[in-house]
Amino acid sequence: MSLSDQERQVMIDLHIEKADDLAMNRYYYACFHALHALFVANGLYARTHDGLITLFGKEFVQTGKVDKQYGRYLARMEQLRKLADYNCTTNITEDEVDELRQPAHSLIETIKELIKNKSIL
Repeated sequence: MSLSDQERQVMIDLHIEKADDLAMNRYYYACFHALHALFVANGLYARTHDGLITLFGKEFVQTGKVDKQYGRYLARMEQLRKLADYNCTTNITEDEVDELRQPAHSLIETIKELIKNKSIL
């Protein structure tokens, strides 16, 4: 395949943008699986992504078992995940990915502690 310099640059830019999208996607799914572990520990089940976030909010955020920031964070992550997965014209920026890293780790550690300390329903 022979590309012009301009075509090559467009391809480079598209691949870099998709790399950021995929990085954000992985943070979301890391939290998603941690939430499933928490739900299993509590005999809960959510059928959809939206259901997972709603149930987490109802059972853990609204009851004060976890900080409200995590409910907002998950809602934002789900919004970005949908954009990254289904919207070809929107890309997640590197800055947005950087902002998601620490809260993802923090939420996962919080969930591990809840399970470990049997702070469950």
